[in-house]
Amino acid sequence: MRKKPFLDIFVVGAGNGINALLGIMFFTAVARTLPIEDFGKYALLTSLLVSLSKIMDFGTNSLFVAKSITKPQQYINRFFTLKIILFFASILVGGVSLFYLKLLSPETLGIFVVGAIGYGINITLFAYFQRTERFVNAVLLNTIPGAIKAFTAVLVFTGLFTPNLIDAFAVFSFSILSSFLLAFFLPKDFLKAKFNFKDAIEFLRETIPAGISQIIKEGWPAIANTLTKIFRTFSDVGIFSLAQKIADIFTLISMSVFTVLLPKNAHRKNKHQKYDLKETVLLGGGILLLAGIAMIVANYLTVPVFGEKFSDSLSLLNILILAAAVTAIHTFMDNYFFIEEKTKTLMTITIGKLGMFILTAVSLIPRFGLIGLASANLIAALFALVITYGNISRNSNRLS
Repeated sequence: MRKKPFLDIFVVGAGNGINALLGIMFFTAVARTLPIEDFGKYALLTSLLVSLSKIMDFGTNSLFVAKSITKPQQYINRFFTLKIILFFASILVGGVSLFYLKLLSPETLGIFVVGAIGYGINITLFAYFQRTERFVNAVLLNTIPGAIKAFTAVLVFTGLFTPNLIDAFAVFSFSILSSFLLAFFLPKDFLKAKFNFKDAIEFLRETIPAGISQIIKEGWPAIANTLTKIFRTFSDVGIFSLAQKIADIFTLISMSVFTVLLPKNAHRKNKHQKYDLKETVLLGGGILLLAGIAMIVANYLTVPVFGEKFSDSLSLLNILILAAAVTAIHTFMDNYFFIEEKTKTLMTITIGKLGMFILTAVSLIPRFGLIGLASANLIAALFALVITYGNISRNSNRLS
């Protein structure tokens, strides 16, 4: 692997790390301010917004990046049109979800819609910056919203602002709209994209396997929180969500690696170069090393930072951090399936992982509570890693 991809991964990873710290500032402020039951509702609302907003991606970003490199042609119109169609789908699913989780109100629905608009802009811009390998711009898409949330957190810590549940959800949702500022870095022809329904539907058919896989992966926190709510209480949602948030740092690592490797490996395919599994092992080893460090640090800092009311989260941390690290490894390997146009295989693996998770969670939660849910995360992650690595190493050690 050339030095430049490692440098790009470092830049994206460092940027995502800074963004995570900015987000954690606000997350901490909300956790310390809201009653634990309201915090559980906040965690469920925000995880639903983030997860269901990914419907607007539905695999289109990665497919757009891979295909516009390996098979150059005009994808802008179909890409833009499909984003609009998927936006309305995400709003519909979001409204139904809020209703069945007994979180629907005019305020929550309105905030959800505004947040979905912001995420739609963010996701669309990210695809272009990833395609052109403008990784700094890609990172800034989340730095600006993160800075807004961090500023709000300072107001909370200094006593100048005391948010309730609706206030906190509004800050989280409205801040993402600021990523629109990066639209000024787009070429003029992108902003002149035309609505083309026929091409968009054709593009949707191509993205369905990858889209299903992505919705499951991106919706994982919401799925876990929903299972917690079904079997336990909103307070338990808050406890589990906090531990999961800490573990999610590895989601950022995985996203950083995937962001860089997808266009890089697409170019490799064009040059008929091998897919480097040694690279995967090296990066995976680094992630597991970071997981060990994270376990030590998180166990010492969680209660002092977030408050004594979250002490029950400590018993979940090590399991969830390891599960998140394993998930990060198999997730950044997904670039192979996009480049080789084997997204149906990726969908099968992801559905299998979800099935394993739900089966083990339903079996373990009644007996072991939240520890059972955390263990189900780890079992499902290990299952997906073994299947993913085995599939890649067995079927294609070469990008052809």
